Parts: sequence; structure tokens; C-alpha cells
Amino acid sequence: MRRFSIVIAAFAALSAVPAQAQVVVTEKVSTTMTPGSAPVDLPVSAGQASYVSLGGSVRDVVVGDPSIADVSVVNDRTLVVLGKRPGVTSLLAFGAGGRPLADRKVVVSENGGGGVTVYRGATASNYACAAQCTRLGQGAP
Repeated sequence: MRRFSIVIAAFAALSAVPAQAQVVVTEKVSTTMTPGSAPVDLPVSAGQASYVSLGGSVRDVVVGDPSIADVSVVNDRTLVVLGKRPGVTSLLAFGAGGRPLADRKVVVSENGGGGVTVYRGATASNYACAAQCTRLGQGAP
């Protein structure tokens, strides 16, 4: 945890984040979904895989941007997510009758780790982080 705090402090210093900026760090959390809950981050390294356990039998799987991550169905209750390139995309899984089973924000980084969102007033900048952070998208500087 100390090493991760040092990385965040170094990132903030190198990117000249104002003192009043707020930094939110995403970490790996449980991979099961509670119906009606907000999307849960799923950090994956590019070229690596992670699994998602579902609370029911999956019928349909949707990936927002297949150039960032790919999904394979292992069995009726397990998905494997493969990180392709740094970025953020969504993963949705549905069961019988269209019942939602998973709603994930997949954060793919170069070498592992999670994501960082830096807020400067109302402007948010998203980064996929590991040893180094990679800015995602084309938001305002």
C-alpha cells in the first residue's frame, strides 16, 4: 500500500496537479454483482486475463469496445476478460429474460494495476495505471 501511495504522489507531482485536486483510485473488488448496483471496476493488464463469477446462468455478453477487451464464456457462470490495449470499456452480462448479471467498467492498463481519475474542478481525467499511468481519451488537459 505504501508503494502505491508513493506512485500516486509521484504522479501528482509530475503532472502538476493543483493542491485542491481530488484523486480517486480504483482497486480490484469482488467480481460478483448485486442487482441494481453501480458498475464495478475490473482492472486487467494488457495481454493478461481476469475472471468474473456470475450469480446466474449467462445468456448474452456485451463488450463496449472490443478493441480494448475481449470476453470468453468459460461456463454458464464464469467469464474470462482479456485485456487487449490500455483503455476503459464496459462489460455487461445478461441471464434468462434479460436479467442483468454483471455491469463492469473494465480498466485495461499496460502492466497491471488499476485506474486513477484526477478531478480538476468539474473536469475529470482518467488514467490506466501500473508502473506508469496512461491517459485515456481526449479530455481537457
